[in-house]
Amino acid sequence: MLSAGLIEFLFYLLVPVIFVKFYRNRNAKDGSLAHSRALSRGDYLAYLSLAGLAALYMLSATYRQPPNIFKLIGAAPQYPCHLLRQRLSDYASSNSHILPPGGIPDPMTKFRGTTSAEYYEGSEYGRLDFLVDRFCEFDEDRSVYLKFGEVAFLNSIASDFGPDKMSARVAMPGGAKAGEGNNFMTEFRDTAYLLYAVSDQFLTYLPAFVLVGLLTTPLLATNFAPSRPSARPWGVITLSTLFFADLYWLCTTPTSTTLRTAGSLSVWILSPDRTDPMFFYADSAAYTRKVFLGLSLIVFLAMDYMTSSKQTDIQLLKICIEEQGKTLVAAKNHTILETSVLLSARLREKLVAVWKKEQHAREGALADQTFAAKYDEVASSTKSKQWAEHMLPAALSSFKAESL
Repeated sequence: MLSAGLIEFLFYLLVPVIFVKFYRNRNAKDGSLAHSRALSRGDYLAYLSLAGLAALYMLSATYRQPPNIFKLIGAAPQYPCHLLRQRLSDYASSNSHILPPGGIPDPMTKFRGTTSAEYYEGSEYGRLDFLVDRFCEFDEDRSVYLKFGEVAFLNSIASDFGPDKMSARVAMPGGAKAGEGNNFMTEFRDTAYLLYAVSDQFLTYLPAFVLVGLLTTPLLATNFAPSRPSARPWGVITLSTLFFADLYWLCTTPTSTTLRTAGSLSVWILSPDRTDPMFFYADSAAYTRKVFLGLSLIVFLAMDYMTSSKQTDIQLLKICIEEQGKTLVAAKNHTILETSVLLSARLREKLVAVWKKEQHAREGALADQTFAAKYDEVASSTKSKQWAEHMLPAALSSFKAESL
């Protein structure tokens, strides 16, 4: 059965493969001289965008932590109801701006008709009081709140509850209850929590996916990084692995605080404030998610900088075809130029004079025995001398200059 330990084992096996593949591509010889080319505006745009989004993820992980009532009022999730209300009262007394305009209603007034909904939604204190009321009436909501976070919790429950009301929960088909079996669909009885939590995760990953997709389009394949589009699979695989691992741990981590604090789970998760990361799972998961996304973008930036300059065989063939076309055009132009020169008597005389001057200079250089010996050695090894002697009569005959 798939488990967190098995996934960790597969990750450990995958890491050496990635490094071997990376360094093999990094050390591959490339004759395109792409490394000697300077960064263009497109390269600066790509790298600054990746670094900027990574910095935003890091800053968001540090300074924009998810709301958590227990950390806000300084209470432990196991506190009984009267201690939670006492801590909320102490927090409100030192932060009077959160109080509702009409003051704090008595307990009986809160549950009369639509007054309760207006009170809960009218101020920050009303929202905190609503959470305390829920935790006091439904003790299991504390574990659900800690796992899925406040946003998913508030969007998945009803505010219509009280002494004479029933809990308006969205029950799963079949009436599965929390704790039945190990299937992740039966670890909690409300699928709405999972839907909101997954959507929040996807929105967190979405900017990274969009940026990697845009930067690896053929439009941003520059002279420095002609193979940048081929780096897209690396970025998509890295981000997808983080997303599905995050989703897997969200689905398999039980909502029971007893199980999560017993040390029976192995999850790569970091705490933003040195609290128990498995106890405050929603806060720690959000922090870890953003930190890993920022690090993955930095790694992708480094891989793109060091590997995208290597050109593929298709790209090299395209360059060869372009250079061959330029060479053919230059050869045709040279033939036309030579024909034009030889058709003019005055220019032909000057050309012959230049050839004779070059011939005398060549004979003077070959008069040096050391140079002549080295020249003969190189000419013999490359067979260039035999080829020149073989083609010289035909060339002179074509120009009607056999007497030269």
